[in-house]
Amino acid sequence: MTQTNWITISGKAEVKDNTIKYKSETFKNQLAKEEILSSVVKSNISFDNGEISFKIISKSQYGRCQVIFNYDDAPMILVGLNVNNGLYGITKYNRSNNNFEPLSITGMQETFQSKQEYAFKIKVYGSIIELFVNDVLVSTAYEQLNQSQITFFFSSTDEIMVRDIRISTKKPKAFIVMQFTEEYNQLYNEVIKPVVEEFGFECERADEAHTTNPILQDIIQSIRQSSVIIADITPNNPNVFYEVGYAHATSKPTILLCDRKRDKLPFDISGFRTLFYDNTIAGKTAVEKRLKKYLEAQTNN
Repeated sequence: MTQTNWITISGKAEVKDNTIKYKSETFKNQLAKEEILSSVVKSNISFDNGEISFKIISKSQYGRCQVIFNYDDAPMILVGLNVNNGLYGITKYNRSNNNFEPLSITGMQETFQSKQEYAFKIKVYGSIIELFVNDVLVSTAYEQLNQSQITFFFSSTDEIMVRDIRISTKKPKAFIVMQFTEEYNQLYNEVIKPVVEEFGFECERADEAHTTNPILQDIIQSIRQSSVIIADITPNNPNVFYEVGYAHATSKPTILLCDRKRDKLPFDISGFRTLFYDNTIAGKTAVEKRLKKYLEAQTNN
């Protein structure tokens, strides 16, 4: 298990024994106006799926303490305390135009009890981001995260302490969309599943779910919780096309597979990049190599 290390890269913050203590200071900007000195504290743990929990004590009810995802990319996703004038929330920040886009904001700052300890938990599964405070779900948003090192942001007129930081990473999930017949089962078991698992993904297909929920509900949840979708669109299967459409509508990275025996693709997906293959031993070897390249590009991104 990798040891978690933290380093302060801006502002004033002390890190000791899994505790981060932000110390509020002010400075004068170029216009000689006094501003609060914010702080950024970064870890060595790369994260895009799993859970992060920690406890917060803020001496100011307006103190900002947020976990930043995609810190080195654009746009950043910020989750935590005092987000976009709401007490709790999830927001997207685009550096290029200095614009914040609230994704899920809730709570009034006046209800926050300063100097009282609050337990925060952030759950990320695929494109589902959830924020819990004292085990109460307060915010939910749908955004795909890139793998990046976990980062804390602090800004306040008084001290903020974060302690008992726990990080549990989880393998990203690849959801496989295809017709459930022997021909495609063979492709799944011999090519798709081994390649997907080789790249560190958890592989799931709709018929492998064991719940009492309606199957459509399970499929939608699985697509949302997945980091990538792989779909075989060879036969005209309405269920497959529906699931591909939902994946595209939610901006989910999608890899399309199709047997060359198919004459042409449906008009509404003909513009998407598709990995064509021959259903032969040599053809399966070729699709395996190309699928590896697609997944390598996805994991690098």
